[in-house]
Amino acid sequence: MSARRQRRRSAEATPVETPSFTPITRPYRPIDVLTIEEEERVHALSLHVLERIGLKFLSPKTWPILEAAGCAVDKDTGIARFPPDVVEHFLALAPRNFTMKARNPAHDLHFGGDEIHFGSASSAPNVLDMDRGRRPGTQADFEDLVKLNQMIPTCAFHSGHPVEPIDTLVNTRHLTSMRAWQTLSDKVTRVYAIGETRVRDNLAMTAIAHGLDPAAMSDAPRLHASISVNSPLVVDEPLIEGAMELARHGQANVVSPVAFAGAMSPITLSGSLIQCNAEAIGVIAFLQMVRAGAPCFYGVLTTPIDMKSGAPAMGVPETVTGTLSNGQMARRYGLPQRLMLGSSSNAPDAQGAYETMFSLWAAMLCGAHCVYHAHGWMEAGLTTGYEKTVIDAEMIGMMGALKGRIDFSDAEEAIAAIEEVGPGGHFLGSPHTMTRYQEAFHTPTLSDWRPFEFWEAAGSPDTAQRANTKWKEMLETYRPPPIDPGIAEALDAYVERRTDEIGTNEI
Repeated sequence: MSARRQRRRSAEATPVETPSFTPITRPYRPIDVLTIEEEERVHALSLHVLERIGLKFLSPKTWPILEAAGCAVDKDTGIARFPPDVVEHFLALAPRNFTMKARNPAHDLHFGGDEIHFGSASSAPNVLDMDRGRRPGTQADFEDLVKLNQMIPTCAFHSGHPVEPIDTLVNTRHLTSMRAWQTLSDKVTRVYAIGETRVRDNLAMTAIAHGLDPAAMSDAPRLHASISVNSPLVVDEPLIEGAMELARHGQANVVSPVAFAGAMSPITLSGSLIQCNAEAIGVIAFLQMVRAGAPCFYGVLTTPIDMKSGAPAMGVPETVTGTLSNGQMARRYGLPQRLMLGSSSNAPDAQGAYETMFSLWAAMLCGAHCVYHAHGWMEAGLTTGYEKTVIDAEMIGMMGALKGRIDFSDAEEAIAAIEEVGPGGHFLGSPHTMTRYQEAFHTPTLSDWRPFEFWEAAGSPDTAQRANTKWKEMLETYRPPPIDPGIAEALDAYVERRTDEIGTNEI
């Protein structure tokens, strides 16, 4: 049976309902780590960097746009210098909130309010599970992880390739990846804006999947991409050209200076914050020059490197402080904020958990709206773990169950229960308990609360072993979300046509 017929049969099969997705609302107000004076100083010094030093735009296509907006561009170097009033004018045009449309409207995502959305892992070249070990990613792994992320209620969107499918051709990988996202899932997707061609294909395939005329794609953002500034102060050609194409069509861009302090930015948090903030607001302002009102995320990540090995350090104290300061600057500009979770651990172990939880608390307290790499990212981004994916979902679920306030609406009933039980009694069988016990507490899906003897009799499974069992069970019960067979056929036809047209040409 052909792959197309298999997909069509799956689409026509009786659908199994995906576990419900519930947006997580931050229970606490964001924390300020900068004084108002320090916040304004970061802004002023960032404007100084943009005016006196500038950003180097490697794409000549950006230069006339910059010049028309009032920037001075050195054509020999590509360095653009931004007058402060130009930056502030265009920065103010970026929307303060927006909604991204999914193929399934139940998975639409609003960014800019009190909700925080956690995405999948992304872009790791390797994959790890306890049965097969660490290995280069494949298309089969890619699709398995897309299925898991579709089923995990805490995973709100796809942050990109959950692992790079190394066994597929690079120049047509975006086609097979988009087909997998749109047929195996119905959640919002991030694409890789590496040049205009890939973006146009992704726009066309998303329009097909959403049942839209291509021109209607500009009506609302349905895709997002990350433009990682090549710190210090360099804007790469293919990334900015892809970002421009998305902006022209009203899609969202994450402007993401990821400067590892001591290597790509000054070793001090103050210096890294100023540099990264300058890079972020400069590129966001530029994208507003391309299309006023184009959705943008403030995507700065400030984290150090291990000064012994040079490897990025994730989930460390400096990451938390940097993240909180990044969030404060995003709020100053009124921009939705994106950041990332992750760990430097090489295994789904205690280090992986506590580093991720450290970053998770930072995400909750900094006011972030969009979190990349939240399910399974490890080895500082070099590996996505199957077990780590499930463990991260457990931690995010616990964080989502936090309550910002205590509900006292039943205080009189509680007093009556105390009076009824009296000194020395217990509440296990009281009416107050019996009417509430099923929903009173958060119930984890992975934690093991059994007494030691029962746990030991079951083989003493640790968290990683339970996660190993969990992801296998999830894949066994996975069913693809419903999709119109005609749409699935149209996606197949598009992939086949464009694969033939691209051939082996680099794009």
